[in-house]
Amino acid sequence: KADAGPATGVELLTELARRYTTPLVAIGGITAENATEVVRAGACGVAVITAVVYAEDITAASRQLRLAVDTART
Repeated sequence: KADAGPATGVELLTELARRYTTPLVAIGGITAENATEVVRAGACGVAVITAVVYAEDITAASRQLRLAVDTART
C-alpha cells in the first residue's frame, strides 16, 4: 500500500512482546504463510484484509489463516 510504512518484521514484534504485557495484534502483510510465525513471535492475533478479500475463495483463505493461527498456539 502506498500509505503504509516499511515492514518491521517479526524481530520487533518479538522484542515488544518480551518487554510489555499488553496484548499485541499484528496487521499488515499477514498471510496464511506467515501467520504462524507472527503469532509465535508474540502477537495474540492477526488482523487481515488483503489475504482474504483478494483470495479466489474467501472461505478457504479464512480457514487457512485460522489454521495458521491455531497451529501457532499449540
